[in-house]
Amino acid sequence: MSKINRKIAIFIAFLTLVVVSGLLIKMPVNTNTSAPESQVAGIYIQFKDGISEPEVKDILQNINMTLNYSMEYDTNTTDERYYIIVDKDNWDIRREISKGMKEEKKEWITTSPAHVIRKGDNYVFTVSEQAVQDKKFLAILDKYNIKVKKFTWCEIHFENPDGSRYVIQEKNAKRIKNELEQNENIFTVDFSYIYPPYDPTTKETVL
Repeated sequence: MSKINRKIAIFIAFLTLVVVSGLLIKMPVNTNTSAPESQVAGIYIQFKDGISEPEVKDILQNINMTLNYSMEYDTNTTDERYYIIVDKDNWDIRREISKGMKEEKKEWITTSPAHVIRKGDNYVFTVSEQAVQDKKFLAILDKYNIKVKKFTWCEIHFENPDGSRYVIQEKNAKRIKNELEQNENIFTVDFSYIYPPYDPTTKETVL
C-alpha cells in the first residue's frame, strides 16, 4: 500500500471514530421508567343514614369485587359523621344557614363545592359535630322540616383466601367505585392507597 493510500485509510478510520464518538456523546440516555401503578388496599364507603348491615352485604354481593374481602360495618372513623339533604329548589335554607354562620362565627355545614354531594335532585351537606348541638342551627332546620342524619361508613379490606391482606390495581378499584356509586344508598367511595406497589409475597413495598 502506498504512503498516500495508507494516510487516506488512517484519516478515514480517524474520521469514523470521531463521528461515532460524537453520536454517543450527543445521544440522550433515557433514564426514565414508567411510574408503577398505584395499588388499593381497601375502600371506604359512605352510606346513607339507617342502612343496615345485611343491606350493605347485599349491595356488595352484586358487585364484582375481584377478590375476597372483609367488611367493617358503621366504623365512623372520619370527621364526616352528620349531614342534611336540601332539595335543589329550596335554597332559602342555605341562605339562612349562611347568614347564621356569619353572625355566630361558626361553621355549621361545609359549603365547599368539593364537599357537597349531589344525589338526583338533592344536595347533601356535611354537618359539623358542633352544629348538631347548636339550638339556633337546629331551629333553622325545624323551620324547613329538615332533620340531621348520620352517615354510615363501612370499610372494605381486600384479602387472600387465607385471610391475609391483599391489594388490587387502581384501575380495578375505580371500576368497583363507579359501580358502587350508581347505588342510591351510597354517597361517596374513597380508596386507601399503598404506594409504592405492595408485593404480597414478601409483604414489602416494591421500590
